[in-house]
Amino acid sequence: MTVATRFNSGRTGSGDAYVSDRSGSPHAQFMRLTSYALIPLGALSAWWILGLAGKTLEGVRAEIGRPIPALALLAFGAVGMVHARQGMDEIIEDYVHDEALKTRALVANLWASRVIAALWVVAILLIAAPK
Repeated sequence: MTVATRFNSGRTGSGDAYVSDRSGSPHAQFMRLTSYALIPLGALSAWWILGLAGKTLEGVRAEIGRPIPALALLAFGAVGMVHARQGMDEIIEDYVHDEALKTRALVANLWASRVIAALWVVAILLIAAPK
C-alpha cells in the first residue's frame, strides 16, 4: 500500500523545483573548492608549525621568513577564514529568523572574520620580519 503525496522525487513531477542540478549551488561549489584547498594548506601549515617546536625565536623567524612557509601560512589563514565566514553565514541565514538580527549577525560575522584574518596576517608578518 502506498500513500499519495504531492512531492515526487527526481526531476519530474511536482517536486522538480526542489531538486538541485548536478553542479550544485555556487555557494556549495565555493565551499567544496575551499575545502579542497584547505587540505594541503592545512597539512603544510601543521607540518611547518610542528617543525618549529624547540627552536629559538631567531630560528622560528628564519624558518617563517622563508617565502614558501610564509606564503603557505598566509594562504591557510586567508582561505580558512573565508571558508569559515561562508559557513557561518549559512548557519546564520538558516537559523536566525528575525531579519534585523540576521542582518546585524551577518555584518558582525563579516567584520569578525576580517579582523581575525588581519590579525593572522600581521602575526605572520611580525614573526617573519627581519630585525
